[in-house]
Amino acid sequence: MKRSLTALAMLGALAAAGCSSASGSTGDADVLRFAAVPVEQNIDPTAEYKDIIALIERNTGKKVEFVRSTDYNAVIEGMVSGKIDLAEFGPLSYVLAKSNGAAITPIASMVEKGGTPTYQSYGIVPADSRIRDISGFKGAKVCFVDPGSTSGYLFPSQGLLAAGVDPKTGVRPVMAGGHDNSVLSVASGTCEAGFSENSMVDHILIEKGKLKEGQVKVVWKSPPIPMSPVAMRDALPADLKTKLTQTFTKDATKDRLVQLGICADEASCRVTADSSIWGFQPVTDATFDSVREVCAVTHNEKCSKA
Repeated sequence: MKRSLTALAMLGALAAAGCSSASGSTGDADVLRFAAVPVEQNIDPTAEYKDIIALIERNTGKKVEFVRSTDYNAVIEGMVSGKIDLAEFGPLSYVLAKSNGAAITPIASMVEKGGTPTYQSYGIVPADSRIRDISGFKGAKVCFVDPGSTSGYLFPSQGLLAAGVDPKTGVRPVMAGGHDNSVLSVASGTCEAGFSENSMVDHILIEKGKLKEGQVKVVWKSPPIPMSPVAMRDALPADLKTKLTQTFTKDATKDRLVQLGICADEASCRVTADSSIWGFQPVTDATFDSVREVCAVTHNEKCSKA
């Protein structure tokens, strides 16, 4: 995998902050460095993650330093180098981190209350578009999210290929950088079509007043995708890994956060940047084999070990 300038810049900042090299632990044993892949570009992630950060600090006794990432590569590289201790990945970025040498273990993945631990990628077009299905994306200016995005690139690539459209040469691809940017670019007509995870289209941008209902229409849906996982570095102390595992599998739900006094009520509580996510459930590495299968089908070069 090529190292992006943004990834290198982030790692340089981490090194300056006192992180160690790839072989060992972080520079400060009392600090946990936590990062997340960017779903939205235009948010303050420290505010979105304040509740889960408070829970981690309560359960581990460690200070959590939230590392604001600029792209998917930054989080992957941070885990590969050992300069991030804990990360919320997308399914593909987790697979990429593992395939590129990150010694990490998935703890849990997101889940909606009463829902299934899966989500979907949507193919969208402006409401007045003449495009009726994904085959109509051929030749169009198409917004993807990031080459490391599961629902914003990998599964859309599979969908395009199945429709006889090469995702690289059969469309005019644009990397929007975030799911929000992809949706809003389609809504404004900057892109003729695009892809995003379903919740960004269904409710997140609508609730924030950035998108009107019916402003874009969904013309393609992916098969179910495993929800995004949280993974920890294998080199962390055993007792800390146990505490982190218990934190995410037992306490990281909205109702439990209310019981612990971290949130005033479930409506205002967040366990991740997506307000519809209620909590986490245990997962294993095998949970993400379906992502690896799509990697194989699409011959995505990012899926192979660098």
